[in-house]
Amino acid sequence: MRTETWKIDSYTIHDHTMDLPWDHNQPNGPLGTLEVFGRQIVPEGGENKPMLVFFQGGPGGAVPQPLDPSGGWLGRLLKEYRVLLLEQRGVGRSTRMDARSLAALGDEQTQLQYAKLLRADQIVADAEAFRAELNNGKPWAAFGQSYGGFCITAYLSHYPQALNRVLYTGGTPALDRDADDLYRLTYSKVAMRSQQYYRDFPQDEATIREVCAHLNEVEEFLPTGERLTSRRLRMLGVNLGRDRGFTFLHYHFADPFTTIGGQRRLRGEFLSAVGAQLSYEGSPLYGLMHETIYAGATPELQGQPTSWSAHRMRAEVPGFAEDANPLDRSEPFYLTGEHIYPWQFEEDPALRPLKGLANALAEETDWPPLYLPEVLKDVDIPGAAAIYYEDIFVPVEPSLVTAEMIGLRPYITNEYQHSGIGTNGPGILSHLLDLSR
Repeated sequence: MRTETWKIDSYTIHDHTMDLPWDHNQPNGPLGTLEVFGRQIVPEGGENKPMLVFFQGGPGGAVPQPLDPSGGWLGRLLKEYRVLLLEQRGVGRSTRMDARSLAALGDEQTQLQYAKLLRADQIVADAEAFRAELNNGKPWAAFGQSYGGFCITAYLSHYPQALNRVLYTGGTPALDRDADDLYRLTYSKVAMRSQQYYRDFPQDEATIREVCAHLNEVEEFLPTGERLTSRRLRMLGVNLGRDRGFTFLHYHFADPFTTIGGQRRLRGEFLSAVGAQLSYEGSPLYGLMHETIYAGATPELQGQPTSWSAHRMRAEVPGFAEDANPLDRSEPFYLTGEHIYPWQFEEDPALRPLKGLANALAEETDWPPLYLPEVLKDVDIPGAAAIYYEDIFVPVEPSLVTAEMIGLRPYITNEYQHSGIGTNGPGILSHLLDLSR
């Protein structure tokens, strides 16, 4: 382990880097090692506080870089813990995996070998290496937001003795549903959320339909050079699952059109804002690995490819058909949610070089299980989970089933969307800490 130490106000920061096996099941195998980074934050006088590891949402999300550790959810946790912000393999200051670095590893089949090792089972094995170094191998606590909670569930499955307390925000993973079932459910949740959005801002429905119809007829280009399509614009619906998301979208669609040379066009400011929202340049693994988090998740779900599940399921729920006529008011027309599509790997310049690998991952069937229900049902560790009733990313129904199996005390609320810890992190964490004592 290599460590650099510095300070933010009264907080001591230890930046740790470890060289770890790509494949923890074959630590001396041919795939070699990668760097995994973790930032440990210690409050003043807190050198002997117990330790907690944080798992970021994603997949493919980098950990936050706090300017003031005393604020938000992190500040609340630092009152009781030293906190390790674990940078998941492939992102941030860990060895980054993007189109260039993956291409450097070899041909597409070789890249597939490496990409399959970017899931939660290997991430929690990385955490185990940090626990051995930083906590003398003693059990520690874990907190996970969204996909971070999926990682904790994998941790409990494979290393239950490593944890002494678990905290989840943004739901828990489904243990009894395959990707198709989950995407049918998330589309239905997005539909309900969209109806609420259109009730609050009825003029926005007309504008969204109008903009999509315009994009079907007129070539408009994003600042990164590619044509903006209506199907890609609809991906702005991911904001429906965030606190204040309706207001954000309302501002977005308030005045999208202008007139240039006598022709109706989209404003440059609108195109710039849309491009910033839709580009995966900063988080390519989110696009590449997203559906793999549902592939062969448990022993009972082994052997089936995801086969671009979100793309296949969209036509089953009214309002999401890709080729729908936006001007046909007899049919609902919704934005989409947290869904990844194969055509993104043609339209997004950041993802184009990954198209072949993405297709290979979508058809892969040989996945190790992430979660072991037979282990989870015997877990006896204090834990609590914030489950958001209107969550369109991690729906409430399967979250409650998993929480009951693990023995988590649920905090069920419709006060927040999936991004609740950004809205009231201290309040939510305080409640979870109380529930899990």
